[in-house]
Amino acid sequence: MLVIFWLTSVGYSYSQTTAPGYYVTKTNDSITTQIKIPKSAFGSVDFSKFLLKVEVSDSIKGIKKFKPEDISSFGFLFEGEQYRFYSRPTITQNNLRFLQPVVLGQKTSLYQFQTVNQNGAPLGTFYTFEKSDGTYAFLSTGIKNLDTFREILREFYKDNPEVLQLIERKFQTRTAIKNDIIEIVRTANR
Repeated sequence: MLVIFWLTSVGYSYSQTTAPGYYVTKTNDSITTQIKIPKSAFGSVDFSKFLLKVEVSDSIKGIKKFKPEDISSFGFLFEGEQYRFYSRPTITQNNLRFLQPVVLGQKTSLYQFQTVNQNGAPLGTFYTFEKSDGTYAFLSTGIKNLDTFREILREFYKDNPEVLQLIERKFQTRTAIKNDIIEIVRTANR
């Protein structure tokens, strides 16, 4: 009986779940497809697995896997919610990953990805700041010193006096990091 339960649970965790979606090619063509929804070893949905690849399928081309360097973005509708992921650098300029947008703005945008443990609990968050001129800055909640946040953002927004004043007042506590970052990006877009 225990073996049957185990086989059933393993089969369930590896069952294919797809969602209607699209991907955008490097030449800016939007292709309608089905997006495979990744799951953890325990069978729960695990969007952190989109960080390095996305698997798509359609009736004409079959199954394809894309890495961040292959496409510009992808999106899908899952359980009534719309999700989008963009190919953007993180940690360094040449380290592309699929990131979720937090703020999409005309002057500056903010993207993130979270690392999670086996149970899906967040371990850390990485942020990519993108200016409309194509320059980037990178932050991680793993940075222990809040002054380092200020220093990186001061350099990135050195041409915006209003944002510089805001940066000086922010990053007082680690619990407010995400809210501080979002407020800075929204202010930069004014």
